[in-house]
Amino acid sequence: MNENENNEIEQDVNHLMQIRREKLDELTKNGSNPFEITKFNITHTSKNIKDNYEELEGKDVTVAGRIMAKRIMGKASFCTIQDSMGKIQSYVSTNDLGEDKYKEFKTYDVRRYCWNYWFCI
Repeated sequence: MNENENNEIEQDVNHLMQIRREKLDELTKNGSNPFEITKFNITHTSKNIKDNYEELEGKDVTVAGRIMAKRIMGKASFCTIQDSMGKIQSYVSTNDLGEDKYKEFKTYDVRRYCWNYWFCI
């Protein structure tokens, strides 16, 4: 790698770090503690849900994992959540969360979250 490539990578990393710091500042400004350890009652893993699709369809389940991808489309979104057993796609909407929680969801980064949601794959 030449010096120009190293400088570009360093600038990209610095930019990403600045974005992360701004998000951290915003969370703390809004009264959230991003370092708080939160426990959830997880009812299923991604694999359990996929293996038992017919039985669980239309029921509420709780899964926890890291958001790996988000696709925001107005008042509804999809996100891919990865847990210890695999990945699953979740449908998130203002109808399910309400306006305030959905607005908060749109700010989420690659972090650990828990979701109660209508089963959608």
